Amino acid sequence: MNENTPLITAASKRKTPSSWYAIFPMFLVAFSGGALIAPHVQFYTEIFCSIYYKTHNDFDNSLIPFKDCAIPPVQKMVSKAQAAIMFLTYASTLLGAGFYGRLSDRKGRSLIVRISTIGSLLYVSCDLLTAKYYDTIGIALLFVGPLIRGIMAGEGVLMAAVQAYIADCTSADSRTVIFARLMASLFIGSAIGPFVSSQILKHTGNLVNVFYVAFIVDIINVLYTVLILPESNQCINQHASQQGNDTNKRTMGLCSHINIFSALNILLKDRPIHLTRYALPCIALADFLLALVKRPPTLLYAMLKFKWTAYEGSLYYTCTSLMKLMMMIGILPLLSKLFKKKCPKAQIPTAADQEKIVNSSTLFDIWMVRMGIGMDAVCLALAGLASNVVLFTTAGMLQSVSMLAQPSIRGLLTTCVKPNQVGELLGAVAILDSIAMMIAHLGINFIYYSSVLTMPNLTFFVCSFIASCSCLAAFMVRQKMTRIEDTLEDGNLIETDRDNPESSSTLACPATQYVVKTRR
Repeated sequence: MNENTPLITAASKRKTPSSWYAIFPMFLVAFSGGALIAPHVQFYTEIFCSIYYKTHNDFDNSLIPFKDCAIPPVQKMVSKAQAAIMFLTYASTLLGAGFYGRLSDRKGRSLIVRISTIGSLLYVSCDLLTAKYYDTIGIALLFVGPLIRGIMAGEGVLMAAVQAYIADCTSADSRTVIFARLMASLFIGSAIGPFVSSQILKHTGNLVNVFYVAFIVDIINVLYTVLILPESNQCINQHASQQGNDTNKRTMGLCSHINIFSALNILLKDRPIHLTRYALPCIALADFLLALVKRPPTLLYAMLKFKWTAYEGSLYYTCTSLMKLMMMIGILPLLSKLFKKKCPKAQIPTAADQEKIVNSSTLFDIWMVRMGIGMDAVCLALAGLASNVVLFTTAGMLQSVSMLAQPSIRGLLTTCVKPNQVGELLGAVAILDSIAMMIAHLGINFIYYSSVLTMPNLTFFVCSFIASCSCLAAFMVRQKMTRIEDTLEDGNLIETDRDNPESSSTLACPATQYVVKTRR
């Protein structure tokens, strides 16, 4: 060091990335989205109810009571509109999922999060304008907003970017619990959001006020991601150098950019270290089938059968979100503490200790996925069989157990590939999720649309069958017992530099310092 050497460098000024930086904006996203779940359904119902009665009779909008809107013809119109809106959202998300996944590996995760939060703000703005000036501007913005939301890194891409952010900051053996914290933040937001919206509706009776609250929350989220959120991807410079070295080796044509399904090649490219050969495709299949049944028309069905409004719907989602939160912050960490091998503290762990820790963590995640998806299938069937509000609500509460599968699926996925491929893999999973959500909202809404007059609970039985198939795929994921010595000989893992602060500061378990760094 000499007198010209700066004491404070750019690297020292840079904020140290932490999983909590990514968890907070997801809480705001969940709060905003949760606050709008029930109001959205009532909002669509009121709009298309007005259109229905104007078509059949010359009614004044202000004279139509909401209870007269809970009729099958209006429900069919709302179901078709929701299917179109969801198709636009997830189709546009699908087009950019692979691109954003690779972009997060090259340019960073925080860039994707910023783009997504801005897209969410524009989406809520479109809904707010429609809710306030529907009589003047019509309903076109109802379909423009979801299109913008999907193009600007939709929900699936945002979730993938945040999960990649967390994977950058954590070790493999602690990742499931950190993902559980992420899910917990989503459920806290999903619980508080509907509760706040229900209180606003109760005291003001105006849906527009709920959209104002969501708009303000989204503005706060944009400011946070732009001004505060640090970058977690430490491989950005390496990607830049690799791109320069690989320019002459590989030229990607126009077709490979247009072909959105080319991103799925990563699912079959590499063999997982601690799982059997086709475990990664089976995990992706289980997650794909689970995404198909993620959003059955629960509130529409309850409005029809039990005459619920947005107020009861918001309370229902608050209660279910609180139950899911308890699973994430209470039950899952407890199960992890009971059944996962502990990291040795008194001495430096040996290769055998490390092998036991990794195998125990992998086996724990596999069984959490199986149990969670199986419970989802059972509860969906119970919801279809429920003949009163108590049984229906109880089925929804018990379905919270299914959330045990979500962080474990992500934990398994992120340990199947190299650290510099996590964004690409989660981008591929986001593509599958977008396809699943499109199929779900077209297929599930079509089933509900077709059966609402005769057997409206048919949708829940179909969803239960699909969840059972997902559980079967989860049982096809099996652990491959490998020795650390064999893994090192294959060249998949190398010993990390114990003196490197960047490689050890984010690791929760000292044992992982020997094997977490992947050979590139």
